[in-house]
Amino acid sequence: MNRAIAIDYWDKRCWIALEVEKIAIPKEIVLKINIIEKLKEYFKKYDDIDTIIVWLPYDLYWKDLKQLNKTKEFLRELKNKFKDKYKIIGIDERFSSFEADQTLKKLWSKDNLAKKDAISASIILETYLSNKTKYA
Repeated sequence: MNRAIAIDYWDKRCWIALEVEKIAIPKEIVLKINIIEKLKEYFKKYDDIDTIIVWLPYDLYWKDLKQLNKTKEFLRELKNKFKDKYKIIGIDERFSSFEADQTLKKLWSKDNLAKKDAISASIILETYLSNKTKYA
């Protein structure tokens, strides 16, 4: 079985989601400075990972591109380090936070940043899993 791992990359922390039996599962929050080492741990533990997905935080109105540029730089770093072994894909995540908010409201859960971002990570991975052929 092949599986994907997904990363929501931000200034201080990154959120990781992992495909488990075709379902996106939020796994953990990792300090940005530790993300490459943490990915290597996942690659060792789950030797069937074949795809790395990074969420691209496009601004809805294309005004603030600062975080997008940082994320694209991280995507380039991943491609330089891992392109020979893994498929590396950037996916637009503009509406994942909104979807996460809606999910939390449905669950009657307090709007908590960590929960919201973990759910966002899962939503983006689900988007990839639902449209896998588009990224083939």
